[in-house]
Amino acid sequence: MTIKHKLIISHVIVFIVPVMMTALVIVICGLGLLSFARNGNHIYIESAWEFQHACEAVHKIIFNKNGSVGYWLIGLLAPEQNYIRVMEENRIIYSYGNESLQSIGKNLLEDSNLNLADKEFTYTNTLENDFVYFEKQTVNGKNYSLYFVSERSIHDEDKVLEAALQNTVYFVVGSLIIFVLATSWLLSRFILKNIVLPFNLMVQQLSESLKESKLQEESRKELVASISHDLRTPLTTIKAYVEGLIDNVADTPEKKLRYLQVIKKKADELNNLIEQLFLFSKMSLGEKAVPFEIINLKSMLEFFVSENFYVWQKYQAEVTLEVESNAKIMGSFLLLERILSNIIDNSIKYRSEEKVECKINLKVEEKIAILSISDNGIGVPQDSLKRLTEPFYRTDKARSHTENGTGLGLAITLRAVEMMNGTLTLENIKPHGLKVVIKLPILEESD
Repeated sequence: MTIKHKLIISHVIVFIVPVMMTALVIVICGLGLLSFARNGNHIYIESAWEFQHACEAVHKIIFNKNGSVGYWLIGLLAPEQNYIRVMEENRIIYSYGNESLQSIGKNLLEDSNLNLADKEFTYTNTLENDFVYFEKQTVNGKNYSLYFVSERSIHDEDKVLEAALQNTVYFVVGSLIIFVLATSWLLSRFILKNIVLPFNLMVQQLSESLKESKLQEESRKELVASISHDLRTPLTTIKAYVEGLIDNVADTPEKKLRYLQVIKKKADELNNLIEQLFLFSKMSLGEKAVPFEIINLKSMLEFFVSENFYVWQKYQAEVTLEVESNAKIMGSFLLLERILSNIIDNSIKYRSEEKVECKINLKVEEKIAILSISDNGIGVPQDSLKRLTEPFYRTDKARSHTENGTGLGLAITLRAVEMMNGTLTLENIKPHGLKVVIKLPILEESD
């Protein structure tokens, strides 16, 4: 449901509440009168003023066609004190009360100078003790007459009516207060939950989106600057040595060979950087660019260690493998190889001992494969741990030792892990060294 629809609902509720309150008052008053009548209580007319109001009420009931409900209200008048008769043409269609009071009204009408043959007129006579009301009207072509006689009396039961009316007023006021408070509370909760909170969430998400866009823009600028720097450094070296060869600075076969070896080394660095950039860009396209398959982690790790054993031996690196599970994951063999190669290559590059020791451990906890790689290297400053996976970030602020790496290794490692729905964390170990922990979801059919 959209905020627009919720606003419409809130406005409808605001419109409905007064209607419901009015209906509540009517229902409560009706119930109060019903309770008053069912307890044998009636309304007694004690003055000409009260009789005038009673006549107005009876007139509206009879001629406004309120039907049986209206006639039931007439029944609240004391039957022994009042007599009411309604005629259609010359036929009585309703009568109520004490018929013996007809003689009072008859005498008063005879003493008046009314022409009872007239189709429409109204006659009222309020004496000291007797009251008479007579009315004739034509409705829908038919002649109707209302005859209302009341004998004035003083009755203690008016106190009951007054008490009932007072209690009804208290109940109506109390009910309205409770109803208004409850409605306000519910409406406030509705607006807060369905309009204010979603709006605030939308504003917060928009703010976070703008902030994220700003960070991405800054990251993009830093990435471009880093790529430019890392490409320029070996190119500058290559250009300088080529110019040395052209200018015959290398005037002996030994110098020429040394110059060519430097040029080859820098060209290899450029090639490595370009390959890393290509893989980094390719991974941005997701699984379509790097197809996934079911991989047995134990088999993959054993193959990787055996395949690279002699390469690591050349660099005096010893890699040991501990596998506690035969877990299977959905991933990429190529990405897993790159993850392990990048981590172990970093251990070799940033060694603190003459001999590099790396330990690879695999275990499973709660359907999660936990792959950890630890070394005995120099470790990483604590404030740099969180930034190690950023593209082109190096702890060497001068960025002068580009030959040690492209600055993309751990960024590619993190991206590869995330592509396989995993997580990566880095932590220093004592007395020195770095531990990389990778968690990957395993397939249900894993042993």
